[in-house]
Amino acid sequence: MRRGRGKEMIMLRKILYVLLACALTLIVAGCGRAAAPMELPAAEEAVYSEDVDGIQGAAPEAPREPSSGAANYATVERLIIRNAWLDIVVPDTETVLDEVNDLVDELGGYVVESSVSQYQEGLRATVRFRVPAESLDAALDRIRELATDVRGENISGQDVTEEYVDLKSRLRYLEATEERLLEFLEQAEDTEAALAVYEQLQGIQADIEQVKGRMQYLEQSAAMATVSLDITPDELAQPIQVGGWHPEGTARDALQSLIHVLQFLVDAAIVIFILVIPTLIVIAIPIVGLFFLIRAIVRRRRARKAE
Repeated sequence: MRRGRGKEMIMLRKILYVLLACALTLIVAGCGRAAAPMELPAAEEAVYSEDVDGIQGAAPEAPREPSSGAANYATVERLIIRNAWLDIVVPDTETVLDEVNDLVDELGGYVVESSVSQYQEGLRATVRFRVPAESLDAALDRIRELATDVRGENISGQDVTEEYVDLKSRLRYLEATEERLLEFLEQAEDTEAALAVYEQLQGIQADIEQVKGRMQYLEQSAAMATVSLDITPDELAQPIQVGGWHPEGTARDALQSLIHVLQFLVDAAIVIFILVIPTLIVIAIPIVGLFFLIRAIVRRRRARKAE
């Protein structure tokens, strides 16, 4: 009996080993097929590459030109957008405004915005104008000479050279793609292919116009510097002081408190109209409906009793 059982155990082990070997073979074969790359016949591969270059390759994918243009950042002329702000105190606001306008015209610039506020002590003005970037320093020097005091000054510059070079490279890529699409459009043999190429051509042309517009904006912004000028007369710039008391500080604190109160009221009104009232309406609708339903049932019962 023991020998028979031993033989059975040996047979079971052999069968189990065979099954395990088969399973491992199938797993290895499946992994090999999954890892093997799909190969195309030579003819199909040629047609596929031609289609990709002809139609799909003409779509505006990630341009390759900026990688070559990135190396030219150091050699290209820098594009810097310059901005300046001055807060000056002057003897007479109207006279300084006239001189600033004459200065802008002399330097070949133009006034973008100008506003004047009337106070009891005099006029307070704000002017924003643009002058050629190379004349910015000269304009600031002339404005400082007009002022009795410069209370604030800030000059900043934004380097847009990298963006401009990238746009230029992208423009070359898009124009080359446009030329190729035009060739495909001429060679199209049927209407369906011509429409497909024309649709892609329209997208490329729209991208070209967008890139050109951005480049033009950067060029104009770098060519003309922007100056913001706050002009305050001497009398208005003097602090109000009565016996060591500064009423302007009290007025400022009172105004700030008033703004906080108004802000609280507006916030409360927004919460009430947007959150509280809609919530109450949603809660009240089923209650009101239940009330009318109960009242209708009671009336029916009373009417039946009356009958």
